[in-house]
Amino acid sequence: MAAPITSVELQILEDVLSAFGLAFGGAVTYLTTKVVPKYIHSKTAQNVIDNLSTIAESVVENFNQAIVSDAKANGVWNAALAAKVKQDAVNAVLSQGAKLAKLAEKVVGDVPELVSTLIEQAVAATKAK
Repeated sequence: MAAPITSVELQILEDVLSAFGLAFGGAVTYLTTKVVPKYIHSKTAQNVIDNLSTIAESVVENFNQAIVSDAKANGVWNAALAAKVKQDAVNAVLSQGAKLAKLAEKVVGDVPELVSTLIEQAVAATKAK
């Protein structure tokens, strides 16, 4: 037969359980306030970037068909026109993805710069085809 638990042993057991409860509560608090929001933030950021990238690819394809190819065929394609077309493409992506752009401001930061980079990537991908 086991010996009865003394009040000292009971107090130690309660203290250990209390410490475990505090540690567990602290871990849950850390996860819900630090780790999970960062994961959600990074997942949201990646989704926003992916969707803006898809819009950028579509805009670049459209601009290549409607503007760039004609300008090159007519011999009027130059650096100034290229810069204007790029800015127009950035504006088109921001307009078509207005809701995404608002979300991107919160999770990514400099949205026009991001879109500009996505446009450049889409142009490079088009040239690589």
